[in-house]
Amino acid sequence: MQALTLEELKQGLRDGSLAFCLPAAHAEFSTEFLDDFSQRILKRDWRDVSMASLSRVPTLLAAGDESEADLIEDVYCNYGVDVSDLEGLPLWDVVRRCAAAKVTN
Repeated sequence: MQALTLEELKQGLRDGSLAFCLPAAHAEFSTEFLDDFSQRILKRDWRDVSMASLSRVPTLLAAGDESEADLIEDVYCNYGVDVSDLEGLPLWDVVRRCAAAKVTN
């Protein structure tokens, strides 16, 4: 079996042909919520962030060029969630907190 390139992996995740490769946490959230979170917080597709490093758990801080303070403020303004413990917090923990807040609002 030939190894897939990063672009092939990303495309497979986008079109659903590699759904088995998605982190288990993905199953907890609707595509609509993840797309909304991507637009509001990540400023890029969540699949790209989760695939950025195959060897470690993705973090929100590794997602882009925003500072930690800006990300904390964006999350609070958009979802009303305190992520002041952001440093080292896995991306999926942030997403989980935001999803829970959205359900209760």
